[in-house]
Amino acid sequence: MAPCTCTFLLLLLVGLSQWGRGCCMATPPEVPGRAVSFHGPAAPFSIPQDTLIFPEHGHSLRRQKRDWVIPPIICPENDRGPFPKKLVQIKSNKDKETKVFYSITGQGVDIPPVGVFIIERETGWLEVTEPLDREEKDKYVLYSHAVSANGQPVEDPMEIIITVTDQNDNRPVFTQAVFHGSVLEGAEPGTSVLRVLATDADDAVNSNNGVVSYSILSQVPEKPQPGMFTIDSSSGLVSVAMLGLVAQEVPEYTLEIQAADLGGYGLRATATVRIAVQADDMSEVGNGTLTTHVLNTATGLPAAGLVVRLAQLQEPGPQWMELAQRHTNADGRCQPLLAPGQAKSGTYKLHFETAEYWQGLGLTSFYPFVEVVFIISDPAQKLHVPLLISPYSYTTYRGS
Repeated sequence: MAPCTCTFLLLLLVGLSQWGRGCCMATPPEVPGRAVSFHGPAAPFSIPQDTLIFPEHGHSLRRQKRDWVIPPIICPENDRGPFPKKLVQIKSNKDKETKVFYSITGQGVDIPPVGVFIIERETGWLEVTEPLDREEKDKYVLYSHAVSANGQPVEDPMEIIITVTDQNDNRPVFTQAVFHGSVLEGAEPGTSVLRVLATDADDAVNSNNGVVSYSILSQVPEKPQPGMFTIDSSSGLVSVAMLGLVAQEVPEYTLEIQAADLGGYGLRATATVRIAVQADDMSEVGNGTLTTHVLNTATGLPAAGLVVRLAQLQEPGPQWMELAQRHTNADGRCQPLLAPGQAKSGTYKLHFETAEYWQGLGLTSFYPFVEVVFIISDPAQKLHVPLLISPYSYTTYRGS
């Protein structure tokens, strides 16, 4: 990148001119009512295009505080150098009257990360000393100073903003390697199953580098036909696409999901989705001795795809024996954890994998899991244990 020179003339009674569009890509907004040339009684005085003139401060000749205002300097990340590399030249018109020396302070100079930017003391060339990383820091705020040989300031400090532009140097990352979900057999097309999530550290606001698009690469088994499920390319919501889900025929499907940045045409990553097909005769709460229902109180929606495990305390103990593992469906429910006649008197524990669930939504959880320990004294009685969760709290009770 070729260096560009920015000259600052200190002229009273003259407005702000345009900033030249040089290699640093600094382009200011238009300023209504500002003069771009000065016409005196003798000959017209034209302001160079690559010149920034101080704002008009009235006709008084007494000294007033003035700010140097320049648009951001745009620098791409991952520049190969060589370093140090010139960015822009800071120059005061006072150098026509006295020897001027330049210095800089601020982020990347004397505030961590220290030493990223330097300035040539006599020429005013601002330089970068190493490649920049937008994902570590996307903007630096510096202040340039101009002093005379005796150390006295000849200008007020000027704010310089260096904006680091993005390159597509990060691929999407799924929040989980394996996502779990469940759906009732015979579910209609459009039925929601679960949502996957991949994040991308690149810029998704000013570019498409961090814009992730989802797709399904494969379905195993391809029964009764391929394409039984579909995924929303923007939200990552997996839904039923066709009729024909039968638990006895295919109890579980495995999908390979792809996330690609640049709106689907850039760097890629894959994850696995396992979808359990629940038999219709086990879907109702009343058909089992022990059931649960999980609600996401942050959204008011059922918590789909959450792993639930049931264990029983063994004697002599304490030792826990796992009896069942389920995944909640789009309604936040799962197949009964104890079938009719399976329950026995004793102490049981429901283990909910809440951290994995919140990670799948791009959130963190204060509780890595939730465990509910309870006693079954009457094996013939049906028991329902709901769970209400948020990233920072949970509530449970005996339901009906």
